[in-house]
Amino acid sequence: MALPDEERLQRAREGLKRAGLSGIICRLPENVLLLSGYWPMNGLALLVFPLEGEPVLLAPEAEAYLAAESWVSDVRTFPWGLVDSGDPLEAMSRLLKQAAQDLHLQRGHIGYEGSFEFVAAPYVSAEPSVLSGRTLKMLRETFSDALVDTTDTLHAWRLIKTPQEAERLRIVNEIARFGLEAFFANVVPGRSEIEIATAVESAIMVKGTGYKGTKVARAWASVMSGPRSAAAYKPHLLSTPRRLVEGDMAVLELAVVADGWWADLTRTRVAGRARTEDRERWQAVVEAQQAACGAIRPGVPANTVDRAARDLLAQRGLGPYFIHHTGHGLGLRYHEPEPFLHPAISAPLQAGMVTSVEPGIYIDGWGGMRCEDDVLITASGAEILSEFSRQLEG
Repeated sequence: MALPDEERLQRAREGLKRAGLSGIICRLPENVLLLSGYWPMNGLALLVFPLEGEPVLLAPEAEAYLAAESWVSDVRTFPWGLVDSGDPLEAMSRLLKQAAQDLHLQRGHIGYEGSFEFVAAPYVSAEPSVLSGRTLKMLRETFSDALVDTTDTLHAWRLIKTPQEAERLRIVNEIARFGLEAFFANVVPGRSEIEIATAVESAIMVKGTGYKGTKVARAWASVMSGPRSAAAYKPHLLSTPRRLVEGDMAVLELAVVADGWWADLTRTRVAGRARTEDRERWQAVVEAQQAACGAIRPGVPANTVDRAARDLLAQRGLGPYFIHHTGHGLGLRYHEPEPFLHPAISAPLQAGMVTSVEPGIYIDGWGGMRCEDDVLITASGAEILSEFSRQLEG
């Protein structure tokens, strides 16, 4: 059994009390991890977290050894995947009703994850399990009209990281560097985008698994090169068999998860020697990122940080080509809704938030470039979690 994150548990119980809730039910792996320290491998698990009393964790028997390493002492398992296992959701429903009775949760309001439109992929991302009709039916049968959608509450809890959570994010960013090293080594003339992306993902899984006690590490890498990199601002990129030629820029978009905690990084690299124009524009992008990081501190409006990057690029004549936001939250997901470093968002930053800082420029007929790092907001400013070389060529 792992040592609990006492600060997280205290914050959660204080949050339940303020919200007038007797407890909260979590099915999504990211929220189960937040409150139990256990990251379900496929998503078929459930946490009953009460205001008073000890939580109950429901998990598949196949993951009992992982659930046993959580902070929860009361772990109740159900069969799944064998010829005589039966319906796992029916078994989970029976266990949930018993847990609700044991914890006296039939009275009062119970929170649940009612409005999560985006969810983090579990380790078994090929076939994740999600909260849908049957789960909702199970919750309603157990708690009737007492259910309260606490999606906003959960996001608010996730926004400010505890020291223990910040350390998990340092580790996943250290693991992500294995991928950046592979990216730098593989951006050479003749190598294809898909070969580079595969090398990045492989390095993270091979070197990241076991790193500082990490059980599982995965990566999703996308590479766009040459003229294609002008579209590297799009939320979802495709790596292709296109082979790099001398002077091509390659943009890496990299998502990494280590035991349920996420990093989101980007680097740009030139195959061979860069042109003078490329070097000058890259220097402007890097300085824009430095300007944004320099503006980060508690109390500063999010759009002030965005403006620091945007103004620097405008001064270099590149303002029209910076066409997306400067940063977004992350932690238990690749993209969290807050903080959001955008021209229209004036919400103040707070210590404990984690954000990406990712200025970039994209010019049709030339290409694109972006530099992205993950930053923890501290009492005195910004701690860059993902410090790594920003050299365009080597």
